[in-house]
Amino acid sequence: MAEMTSPDAVAGRIVEELGVTLATVTIAVGVRSGLWTALAGAGPLGPEELAERTGVAPVLAREWCRTQVAGGYLRLAGGPDERYVLPDEVSAVLVHGPLGGLVDAAMTMMAATGERFDEFTAAFAAGRGFGWAERADGHAHGVDMFTRAALAPGFLAAAVRACGPGVADALDAGGALLDVGCGYGAPTLTLAEEFPAAAVTGCDFHDASIVAARKAAAEAGLAQRVRFEVATATQAPAVTGGYALVVFVDSLHDLGDPAGALARARELLGPGGAVLLVEPRAADRVVDNLNPVGRMFYAVSTMFCTPTAVAQGGPDAGTGAGATPLGTLAGPAALTRVAAQAGLSRVRELPVEAPFNLVLELRP
Repeated sequence: MAEMTSPDAVAGRIVEELGVTLATVTIAVGVRSGLWTALAGAGPLGPEELAERTGVAPVLAREWCRTQVAGGYLRLAGGPDERYVLPDEVSAVLVHGPLGGLVDAAMTMMAATGERFDEFTAAFAAGRGFGWAERADGHAHGVDMFTRAALAPGFLAAAVRACGPGVADALDAGGALLDVGCGYGAPTLTLAEEFPAAAVTGCDFHDASIVAARKAAAEAGLAQRVRFEVATATQAPAVTGGYALVVFVDSLHDLGDPAGALARARELLGPGGAVLLVEPRAADRVVDNLNPVGRMFYAVSTMFCTPTAVAQGGPDAGTGAGATPLGTLAGPAALTRVAAQAGLSRVRELPVEAPFNLVLELRP
């Protein structure tokens, strides 16, 4: 990112930031109102035609389109009438790819934070965390949306089958699997469908998320085989014989005591069992994360993940010592260090295609 060398450059950057922030909201508006879908593959369309296809008032469609042209997502078709074209490459990402869903999910989380923004900023300024119970109800739903959009089809199954000898075979033969910090249960149910013989458990400290997960299991016809329990990561439920696999899907960095959570996971493993750790892909040095993806995740960490972790009050949470929360972009060195503290000294990055995630197998 270019260095700002004058007050005018700073002012220009802030104006640019305001434009990007507000325009991002309009991307989510387009997802929910169907404007992106209406434009996909349709060739040049004017505001009136968009109104007919979506129900959005022509004047609102016009202003929305102008915003997207300014951002480079639409282009003017030319000619005497004001008509707009959605390029195929934008359609591939926003309509047919995952990023439209990610933007919508992030907007849902931002809206929930906005509902209690005064409380959030007061907590932030006072040096304390901001837990899930303090956030508006829509936050947990937004996190679930983000998880669903971010996980590529088949990704988790491939990660489990890439684990060392015995893990997938044990699950195929009826072994037990635990998903720690399961939220609404999307990853848990995905794994249950991939391993129909396995006994699957999900746990989360957030009561409302467990209620939603149980409902999702019932709707998927999996309630008889998948159980969800309210439990913190350091008090995750045990099973007779131990688990063949304990998974953390983008949840470890949300915990106030990540080393304690991994230590509990190690205690719960059966013979030959492993821990599967899925975290946002990051470099170890801050300077190497100064790119668009890193910028997004550092913001996510500041607003959502790290305040959640600090609110849990793990040993020395937020003080810079001991079991300090990891932050969303922890990097492999920090994750390996925490795993070693928990007695999981064998760490291996798994060879699965995951552009946004670092996938590690941990063993004692």
